[in-house]
Amino acid sequence: MGLRLVAGLLPLWLAACAVSPPQPPVDDAEEAWRDRVAELSSRDEWRLQGRLALAVGEERWNAHMRWQQRDAAYDIRVFGPFGRQAARLQGDEDGVVLHTREGGTHRARDADGLVYHVLGWRLPVSGLRYWILGIPAPHGDLEDRDLDAAGRASRLRQGGWTVRYQRYDETRRPALPDRMTLEYDEIRLRLVMDDWRMDP
Repeated sequence: MGLRLVAGLLPLWLAACAVSPPQPPVDDAEEAWRDRVAELSSRDEWRLQGRLALAVGEERWNAHMRWQQRDAAYDIRVFGPFGRQAARLQGDEDGVVLHTREGGTHRARDADGLVYHVLGWRLPVSGLRYWILGIPAPHGDLEDRDLDAAGRASRLRQGGWTVRYQRYDETRRPALPDRMTLEYDEIRLRLVMDDWRMDP
């Protein structure tokens, strides 16, 4: 009985050990924000796995996502039910290629425009590469933002998109977003990041 009890409590104990306490408030949130943007802007090699829920009007999609970033090159894979790859977006400074589930291959210079042309809805790929780190994209004006007590973004508004950060992964330094939502007109995209891998 005792061994079964210990075995049952072990996963909970390990999970508790894996959670770091929230980052304490800083004296100067603006300075912490500037330092954070400078540090994360220089991080150009990372990978993540997560889940996304996309709502466009009355339509709904749920999927898993894998994103690999290396300098300006990215490889984004979206998987539907049973692990089937639904789409793959590969791009760099020279252009972007979108592979669809039906076997189609589409090429363009601009990722955002290509996604809109092929899929019929907006997805801010160029901005998301930065927003997913919790910082504004270097291109385009930052229209508005709110900071939390630790000097991290709780809300960004850029390019017509409103990005809200519900939670950060406190086990990392700097802490990285692990729950966020993006809204643009009738589009709502929710992201949950399950696994961050960032190279030094």
